[in-house]
Amino acid sequence: MAMRLKQDIARALQSKYPESLQPKLLERRKSAELLKLKQEKTPYHQEKPFIDEQNLNPLIECASNSVGIIFNAKLGRHIIATKDIEIGEVIAVEKPAFSALTDEKWCHCHHCLTLCYCLIPCESCTQALFCSDACKDNAKVYHNFECHILATISTLDIVPSRVLPLRISIIVKNGYQDIMSGCDDLSNEKLYRSGRYREIHNLVTNLESRSASNLFERVAMTAIFYYLVKQYTDFFKGEDEGCEDTFKTVLLHLLQVSACNFHEINETERNPLTQVYELKTVGAGAYSFLSLFNHSCSPNVGRICYGTTIVLLASESIKKGDQLFENYGYHHAMHSRAERRSALKIQYFFDCACRACENDWGTYDTLPQIDFDMSILMLNFEKLANADVETARKIAPDVKKVVKKLEKHIPCKNLCEAQELLKQCFSVHGNLRRMLKS
Repeated sequence: MAMRLKQDIARALQSKYPESLQPKLLERRKSAELLKLKQEKTPYHQEKPFIDEQNLNPLIECASNSVGIIFNAKLGRHIIATKDIEIGEVIAVEKPAFSALTDEKWCHCHHCLTLCYCLIPCESCTQALFCSDACKDNAKVYHNFECHILATISTLDIVPSRVLPLRISIIVKNGYQDIMSGCDDLSNEKLYRSGRYREIHNLVTNLESRSASNLFERVAMTAIFYYLVKQYTDFFKGEDEGCEDTFKTVLLHLLQVSACNFHEINETERNPLTQVYELKTVGAGAYSFLSLFNHSCSPNVGRICYGTTIVLLASESIKKGDQLFENYGYHHAMHSRAERRSALKIQYFFDCACRACENDWGTYDTLPQIDFDMSILMLNFEKLANADVETARKIAPDVKKVVKKLEKHIPCKNLCEAQELLKQCFSVHGNLRRMLKS
């Protein structure tokens, strides 16, 4: 708090704060400097995991050499294990090619999404706040244009993450010519990159599976965004009609890609009613590698957000040759097979045939309970619910051993409980909005 106060005072003085009031402000700055010496740092997340250089994948920029990308007509591109993977092993550490803040806008940076209570406002709009002058400057490539229309967009009844396709369409303007001349051709590429637009453009749109109403909604959104950009910004100034047509083409394409591929950026925050830390979405990101993972209602990988970077970890033992599965939000322990299949069909256009659906595994309440003593580990649930990082570090090795022992009994309540405990151990190391300390 002292550091934030000091920064606010510095900005006030730079902004021609009245001379008559400056002595009082300078006294507060002295007090802040003294308090700063006593202040305990509260990091937004723990140190980010990394992949050792000798274990980096030579073909996938962000991944370990334990996985590979393969393709077949039935599954499309998907991820398989190239060797045995242990529980908790880091599979990938991926930064988004593009990201956008979608919620909690008054305490997160508009550009880097970092939690910050001492933000710098944009001088021209009420929608963007930045954690530093550097972020403010770096955002100009897109915010110089979206600045004039964000307030209007915020009044529209649309999913907040739709702003990300618009932002990307603005950022990649200088590459429009390449996009229209074969951006979807990756046949000559040896390295699958995470920070490049080409990989994002090449993700599936499910165009052939979309209904007329689904496509109409995205076409209408494209028309609205195009109108706002053309009428209220100078984005197309000096450009020919070809630029405008390409903008619309790219935007419509990304509005389809985003629905099936873009990922939430989350943080853990204390619920004021239950006093328990819960996951909350603050942004959206375009992750080219993470988007290649197929869904399972009983996944074998999990993801944790460290800032906007997503770390992918093995939540089960994975054998060489096995496919790696993420979860798209519908887990067999929480939803019935009918609910899962219906929701996945509507949003992702596939009939789920994962092991949980094929064998009709029940929800948690209907699963068998085996004779396995987990009472000591389960006592730590409350501490983990209160985001106790030390507890997570202490018990994680034991929880991994328990999960490994219980895997042969899948599905059962015990394994669900152990996996949830492991998920908690992982998540408290990621983005965590702690209680402020004075």
